[in-house]
Amino acid sequence: MSGQPHQDEASLLVRRALDQYESNLIAYTAGVLNGDFERARDVVQDSLLKLYLTDPEKVRDNLKAWLFTVCRNRALDILRKDHRLDLGNEDALAGAVSFDPDPAENADSHELHARIWELVEKLRPNQREVIRLKFMHDCSYQQIADVTGLTVGNVGFIMHVAIKKLREHLNRELATRSN
Repeated sequence: MSGQPHQDEASLLVRRALDQYESNLIAYTAGVLNGDFERARDVVQDSLLKLYLTDPEKVRDNLKAWLFTVCRNRALDILRKDHRLDLGNEDALAGAVSFDPDPAENADSHELHARIWELVEKLRPNQREVIRLKFMHDCSYQQIADVTGLTVGNVGFIMHVAIKKLREHLNRELATRSN
């Protein structure tokens, strides 16, 4: 393939990625990077550069999953480099900073929604990631599998266990409040 057609198609793919996925990629990557939006923006920019330099034939049909995978891998590299990735430390996960809803907001549905996302933060990292990709970034099970390197069956199982755990936590909290 000569350089010019590749560059034209690569430019179009980058524009498409920016238009369709940039904000979701930043939000997802910031979640992986423990809320660091500045680094997340840098990771997304690096990923878009990598997209531009990659043969469009290899990514055109699977752009969303490819972008999320590249961002995830780059973010995990950063965490490893910073020695902040410890998937086995349950104590650290249990004490993770969570989002507290605005006390002035009294709408029950808003409070419940916020509380669910608080509880998501207490899940295991792989469960958090699968839930975020599905419900925040609207990825299919196949796309989640492509991003994480899991099988579609594993994604379904992790999703099932995570939702079950969230339901248990919510039921326990509701029972405690009603007493």
